Amino acid sequence: MSVFLVEYRYRVHNPCTMYTATKPMTFADFSLRKKKVTRTESFLEKVNQIVDFRFAGKLHKRLHRTDRGRKPFETVVMFKIILLQQWFGLSDAEAEELTYDRQSFQKFVGISADTDIPDETTICRFRKALIEHEMDGTFFREVEKQMRQHGVEVTSGKIVDATISEVPKGRKKDDGSSTRDEEASFTKKNGRTYHGYKGHMSTDTKGKFIQACYTSTAKDHDSKHTDQVLDGTEESFFGDSAYISKERKKRMRKEGKLYAVIERAVRGNPLSSSQKKRNRKLSSVRCRGEHPFAEIKKRMKFRLRYCGLRKTSWQFTMVSASYNLKRLIGQICPAQKQALVWCT
Repeated sequence: MSVFLVEYRYRVHNPCTMYTATKPMTFADFSLRKKKVTRTESFLEKVNQIVDFRFAGKLHKRLHRTDRGRKPFETVVMFKIILLQQWFGLSDAEAEELTYDRQSFQKFVGISADTDIPDETTICRFRKALIEHEMDGTFFREVEKQMRQHGVEVTSGKIVDATISEVPKGRKKDDGSSTRDEEASFTKKNGRTYHGYKGHMSTDTKGKFIQACYTSTAKDHDSKHTDQVLDGTEESFFGDSAYISKERKKRMRKEGKLYAVIERAVRGNPLSSSQKKRNRKLSSVRCRGEHPFAEIKKRMKFRLRYCGLRKTSWQFTMVSASYNLKRLIGQICPAQKQALVWCT
């Protein structure tokens, strides 16, 4: 009697023992097995089909100005890894590990069985080169360009809002110094203290696409950097009560534009019933500006990973552009077309 049959009989007649397959798998098991195309794989395939990545190839000479040393990875490959980091909230080490582990990532990046995969140090150096050459703005403008090429129309009105992103408060060392990020600051909201930075952005009135973004330290008031996310061409301006400005209100109404900022009550002067009714009406539009923040923080798992305002600004701009790119794919290929499918 074979060893396999003995083990099979033992496991069948002994229900307390968990059964495990002891038969070795053959090549036919892998070749005939049905494959499940996941949402991630379907999404990444759509990105490769729709997005023109030739712009990344044109940046190669700007990032690698010398031919000395080992031949660098193609800029397109590295740029796609940076995109994966933004979409899935990955660190450098996680990006390297998941690129090794997931076939969908390898297929998206363009890595074959005989191609090397960038390690976390290479990814870190490439990111530093992008920060140094301010490529975050270049990528944001490129996404806007491709959106227009695909016929995506963005409304002329804008919703302005801001979000706080925390960073560690640091700790004191034995020599008296501290590991705290010197450019981050403290602020208080709803009775809670935060330490970090603040991301400002303007979206269209449908809350679908981010039109501009700006990063500041957390202590700055939301309205301080309004002009950084507005360009003066907007026909309407929606915002919460933090963006109240008598000068802007007067100027926009003089130009025949809609100033739709939520009004707030002050001591001794409560809101009238008409003002409350107006606030409810404006809030139904203004609340759409929260949608990009929810997508970025929850689904894309955004959190600040680097110290300093410049690096933080780079990360916030890149994740905003990556969000717009993700929205573009969803606009062209609705979610129903990206559903889970089975193929043999």
